[in-house]
Amino acid sequence: MCGASGTPKKPTGTPSKPTGTPSKATAKKPSTRPSRNRKSPTRQSEPSRPPAPYTRPPSYVPHCAHHVSYVLTVLDRLVPAGTRCAVIGAPLTSNVGDSAIWLGQRALLGALGAEVRYACDLMSYDAGQLAACLPDGPIMLTGGGNLGDLWEDSQLLREQVLRDFPDRRIVQLPQSVHFTDHANLTRARRVFDAHPDLTLLLRDRHSLHRCRTVFEAPALLAPDLAFAVPPDALAGGTVAHDVVWLAREDKESAKGPPAGRGASRRERGGPYVFDWTREGTDTDWRRAKEALWRGRARALCRAGSGDPPGAVPALLAAYDGLARLQLVRGCRLLTAGRVAVTDRLHGHVLALLLGLPHVLVADRYGKARSYWDTWTTHRPPTTEWAWTEAEARQTARRLLAGLSAP
Repeated sequence: MCGASGTPKKPTGTPSKPTGTPSKATAKKPSTRPSRNRKSPTRQSEPSRPPAPYTRPPSYVPHCAHHVSYVLTVLDRLVPAGTRCAVIGAPLTSNVGDSAIWLGQRALLGALGAEVRYACDLMSYDAGQLAACLPDGPIMLTGGGNLGDLWEDSQLLREQVLRDFPDRRIVQLPQSVHFTDHANLTRARRVFDAHPDLTLLLRDRHSLHRCRTVFEAPALLAPDLAFAVPPDALAGGTVAHDVVWLAREDKESAKGPPAGRGASRRERGGPYVFDWTREGTDTDWRRAKEALWRGRARALCRAGSGDPPGAVPALLAAYDGLARLQLVRGCRLLTAGRVAVTDRLHGHVLALLLGLPHVLVADRYGKARSYWDTWTTHRPPTTEWAWTEAEARQTARRLLAGLSAP
């Protein structure tokens, strides 16, 4: 059966630096020369076409522009204008945060004048097709929170790409890191350290320190790529609740969702509780998603039939369409409340982008707090941290009262 599933731009000015972030040495140009105990990388070929102009992203949310400036400054040293590259790890899940990251990194690569010549998702990676589409040039690994062993399939794909392409520059786009099993960390270290031209971008200081301690590859700090989501992809919805609570239901939840869920909780005057990994049943939305899945399947058929380069535009269109569809859904869920509470990092990021008053609470592994400490020093006054559910409820009520104040 064709297909892997049966389921139907650089701003001007100097980037702002968050308080307490590492010194300028952290964000300096990563050396392409390995240390003495590493193999020498194969020299990357120059692009076969004139470099594309280096311009700011077509648009971004102004009050989050410093995040975009910062990450562009880091990427500029790794992805020269006119670069032809591959992008590994397009999202197919219903996690809205992954879709936001995908759209942000697509916008950033476009701003850098990079041309994506190969793309794949977790199920469609094919080393032979990648080599056919991109005989030389860097490989970009999608950002997120799956560097480690919490989400094993993503980590195993990452390690496979590193094994398959020891002669390419590979850039891991901003990630959070967490390993629970020392054996998995040892295996990852062996694969990472064997590659002569790997650069790791980390989106919080804890992950940065961890990688610099464990791996030989250069590790740099960079904010989450979702901040580069184009504003036209951030569609708000109709306000229906005073407070919505976006609560994780997966292995990264600290204590499980707050008591009650959905309408039953709303009737008692509490927040409307949900997780955006649960997709709705709206008929038009599901038809749109199925159409995009069919587009992906047709593109993979074309690639498998001997025309991988010809399949790339249609495949990228399907990935972009799926990401936008999920992101619009997530934004509407968040903006259904006048105030939001969440333990999801991208609930926090999207609320910042949307200008939505919100409270961020802890996840199980400290990812949200580490990101908060690294980047959210200069947050709006309507953005707060809470350690407990009771504190979050109290803070949400205070933010809600502030919206009603004259």
